Amino acid sequence: MKIHHVGYLAKNIEKTRKKFLELGYGVEREVMYDEYRQIDIEFLKNGDYRVELIQPKSEDSPMFPLLKRFKNSPYHFCYEVADLEQSVEELSQMGYTVIQEIAPAPAIDGRKVVFLNNISMGIIELVEA
Repeated sequence: MKIHHVGYLAKNIEKTRKKFLELGYGVEREVMYDEYRQIDIEFLKNGDYRVELIQPKSEDSPMFPLLKRFKNSPYHFCYEVADLEQSVEELSQMGYTVIQEIAPAPAIDGRKVVFLNNISMGIIELVEA
């Protein structure tokens, strides 16, 4: 699996973007609203490294409890996979549990994603290649 990005929770996406820009990142994709997850998303890139800034827009967002718990911080790695369903099946056999079902991700050109969790690893996201 190839790393696609690191998901970074942000209380204020504009302030967090500014700090990443100071560290040499550039905006890869402007802020986009993800209605399904009720979040603003923006992709930043520095060389081969991509960061996804995520700001929950309401307390109803599934990301809000994570922001409340972890504050501004990275919270998941996203891996690009050739076959989403097969990868979910393989990871399930390794102790991962789906925590957010397969759904399109508007900020990644509508490609399908799924979120999984493992007690020893934490949250990961898979995105179809």
